[in-house]
Amino acid sequence: GAPLAGELRCRCVRTVSEVIPPRRLARVELIPEGPHCAVPEVIATTKQGQMVCLNPSAPWVQLIITKILNRYLLWA
Repeated sequence: GAPLAGELRCRCVRTVSEVIPPRRLARVELIPEGPHCAVPEVIATTKQGQMVCLNPSAPWVQLIITKILNRYLLWA
């Protein structure tokens, strides 16, 4: 089947840099850059179900990404 149109472009139109307390986050999704999008995307889902695109260059977001990757590498 043909890919959906939504898969061929960035999911984040705009990002936020404000710190969101980790206890409010239910899920963080890392999407590397690729043919669909030229920049990496970080999409957080809060415990209230709100999806927020985080600025991947914000220092606090980089810290979360590093922790996630370190946890993943420990279990790999």
